[in-house]
Amino acid sequence: MTISQALKEVYASAPATTRYVETLTFSHSLFPQTFYLTNDNQSWSYLLETGQLVTFAVTPFQIVLPSLDGKGNQDMRLTIANIGRELIDPLEAAIAKPSEPVQCVYRVYLNQASSSPQNSPPLALIITGVQVNRDAVSATANRTDVLSRAYPYNFYKTADFPGLRR
Repeated sequence: MTISQALKEVYASAPATTRYVETLTFSHSLFPQTFYLTNDNQSWSYLLETGQLVTFAVTPFQIVLPSLDGKGNQDMRLTIANIGRELIDPLEAAIAKPSEPVQCVYRVYLNQASSSPQNSPPLALIITGVQVNRDAVSATANRTDVLSRAYPYNFYKTADFPGLRR
């Protein structure tokens, strides 16, 4: 995940006037809408990488970003506290279609209205495990699009490669 020079400066020096704001986006075909969340103390309107302006609602969450391990897994752990029925009900509806995972996108912005993501490209993951209790929703997100990809990725068929025909 490549980050901007401005975000590197905020990480390195922690200036008093500028700070970073973490955001999450959740989407699924059975969700009534795409959910845009920020763990900041106020809602923010930011530009997505597509140029669309969206408002991120205040919802307390904690993220442990993926780290490389010896197995090649890149799991991100997240916990969303004080979650309401407006997100619980869509998550329960998504269980009805297990063949389609819930999409999760992690973006970092600076505390300036209408700014663009400071991580390019944003970290796009899919939710692979969810645990719900009365206080919070915990989930694991990873890049199974990479980990579960067949090798070799190109399937050699006789229609494309007639020399394979015996």
